[in-house]
Amino acid sequence: MENNSNTSKIGWAALIIVSLSSFIIALDSTFMNVAISNLVVDLDTTVTFIQIIITVYALTMASLMLLGGKMQDVLGRKKAFIAGAVIYGIGTTIAALSVNSIMLLIGWSILEGMGAALMTPATASIITGTYSGKNRAFALGIWTALAGVGAAVGPLIGGFLTTFFSWRWGFGLELFIVIFVLALSRKLNYFPPTMKLSQLDKLGVLLSSFGILLFVLGILSLNSIKNWEIAPVMMGAGILLLILFYFREKRLINRDERPLTDIRLFKNRNFTLGTLSRMIMQLALAGAVFVLPVFLQQVTGSNAFETGLAILPLTIGLLVFAIASSRISTRISPHYLISIGFLIALAGSFFLRFQFNLNTQVIDIVPGTLLLGIGLGLALPLTADIILSSAGSDKQSDASGIMSTSASLGSSMGTALIGVVLILGTISGIYMAVDQSFPNEYSKEDIKQNLTFWNDKMKTTNITGLKANETSIAFTIVNTTISDAMKTAFDFVSIIFLIGFIISLYIKPLKRK
Repeated sequence: MENNSNTSKIGWAALIIVSLSSFIIALDSTFMNVAISNLVVDLDTTVTFIQIIITVYALTMASLMLLGGKMQDVLGRKKAFIAGAVIYGIGTTIAALSVNSIMLLIGWSILEGMGAALMTPATASIITGTYSGKNRAFALGIWTALAGVGAAVGPLIGGFLTTFFSWRWGFGLELFIVIFVLALSRKLNYFPPTMKLSQLDKLGVLLSSFGILLFVLGILSLNSIKNWEIAPVMMGAGILLLILFYFREKRLINRDERPLTDIRLFKNRNFTLGTLSRMIMQLALAGAVFVLPVFLQQVTGSNAFETGLAILPLTIGLLVFAIASSRISTRISPHYLISIGFLIALAGSFFLRFQFNLNTQVIDIVPGTLLLGIGLGLALPLTADIILSSAGSDKQSDASGIMSTSASLGSSMGTALIGVVLILGTISGIYMAVDQSFPNEYSKEDIKQNLTFWNDKMKTTNITGLKANETSIAFTIVNTTISDAMKTAFDFVSIIFLIGFIISLYIKPLKRK
């Protein structure tokens, strides 16, 4: 039984605690994208490995989110939340002190991802278990808004700290908030466990977690031609495990045992299409937010703060229209608004496709990024409405878990897939340009390898045997190939939005009470 008796004594402490937690988790998903050049230099790594780090953060959350939701029932909501905050705090400490890219991967991607997977499902259920009536509606609104603000200001905060102080201070800021949250956590209500650890579907956890993990890592491994033979095997194995997970959950439901999640929800057309639409939006958004900073810092020479300012129209558009979408949906049906959102985002992506060249200025991409933000802001909150409205009141926990998992999965797939398109497009472009541009005094294979490595190091290292000033052939080749690869990357983003638009056309109107 949910404990509401102490609500008046707690006041808004519970709301402050869970909202701050959602804020830093959302902040974490965007604030390091603008620091790619600095991370490459400080940790002596490459763009490819930074892509892996960003992907694995969202991937860890996606693969463990269903387990994180069930751990509320096993440990109780408060204990699960606190355990997640402690793991997250350890992770952000390791990330702030990282001396190499492996340390950042362990601290940020894995430990913070694990902590976020435990905390995220608990934040919503703590609010619904603590507040009721108008207070609950108000609390859910603040909780959602702060998560949106975290994602929106992430690039700006990350850019400011990276440029004027250090990217490490971003993780330091998160650690400060985690300590504050843990200090206040004693004010949270106690929620008793509702199931035993022995009742947890452990095989379901393994099948779903490793299925998601293998599938996305298979996509990620495509960024190296050497892995092209193993990549389809990994993706196929991941899909097979997810199919086995589906039938495993179906069998448990038929036996009246406790599944990891109720897969019967996918029988509802709106639930399935809403979940797919949300995942597609997150995929396109994560892909765009990964490749834009690479272009801005490589070709236009923008620093981290300028990169954050360049992406700001996207995040402002997303935040403003996410807030406005609920009011607009009283006049235009939500399923129509989702389709309109996809079309506006598609227009923004199509516009951006033509902005990438050697003379691009930050101002040139502002209209496109603003359209992306407006389209996503209109549609994203309404997909949540479609998903949760399609599930009964007794299935809200399962529906929320699936929604969170699909969103994190979309983010990890977006960084992996669109990043792979950019990296492979740049490498193939460099190889073609070298064949056409360089005379025979150097080995062409040596030049190809050197330029490829130079590009992967964000031009922060010297190229053996070649001049590397900004008027050199080397600069022209790399900048031209990145610009061409960006066009291809945004062709993919546009195709993804088009697929999302077509899917959204089949969403049924919501039945309003």
